[in-house]
Amino acid sequence: MKHKTILITGASRGLGLALADHWSPKNSVISISRNPGVKLNPNVYFYSCDLADEPQVMATLKKINKDFPCIDILINNAAILMSVPLGIMKSRDISRMVDVNLKAPMLISKSVFRKMILARSGQIINILSMAPKLAALGDSVYAGTKGGLEAFSRVLNKEGHPYGVHVNNIGLSAYPSRMLEQIVGGNPEKVLSLIPHKQYAPLKEIIAAIEYFIVNNSDIGGQTIYFGGI
Repeated sequence: MKHKTILITGASRGLGLALADHWSPKNSVISISRNPGVKLNPNVYFYSCDLADEPQVMATLKKINKDFPCIDILINNAAILMSVPLGIMKSRDISRMVDVNLKAPMLISKSVFRKMILARSGQIINILSMAPKLAALGDSVYAGTKGGLEAFSRVLNKEGHPYGVHVNNIGLSAYPSRMLEQIVGGNPEKVLSLIPHKQYAPLKEIIAAIEYFIVNNSDIGGQTIYFGGI
């Protein structure tokens, strides 16, 4: 893949950083996250934004729309996970997960979707999770945000298809990241035991799945590829 403009949320670390690192040599990558993270190369354009803060999100999108008249691909990757039973979870933590995991992707998709409709071409890809399928204790809010994002994707894809815009999803089993470390600590078996394939999702296969959607962009939409045998 080359000569594309790709917007990735949460590209300062983890999977988002790995995707930006892979594509930036031959593409322009727009990175949205709270912190810049690792400096990759001049093709990565960083915009600081707290995705839980709607005014910040809207202001950042306004800047991006001014700087980049065309966005070919949007990858909604940023997410936060707090694995706590709902009865003892703080209200502010519920709000933050909903804002970052569900509301922000909706707002960013809306902004980018308009540009893609005018260009009559585009691909939106959301990074989902195995959480809705596993229904693990403590993940009710997180699973709800990811399940909601998948439902949002299916409807938005129907709205975009007549204009050459498609929306698809990657359902991750697990990927090594700081967010995962916060949950499992030094015990990776805690999460791997839940995955039928007993392994982390390989980066090269995540990239291949995303590029599959991008290449096959005339009639594949509203779909989710789940990793890990889930």
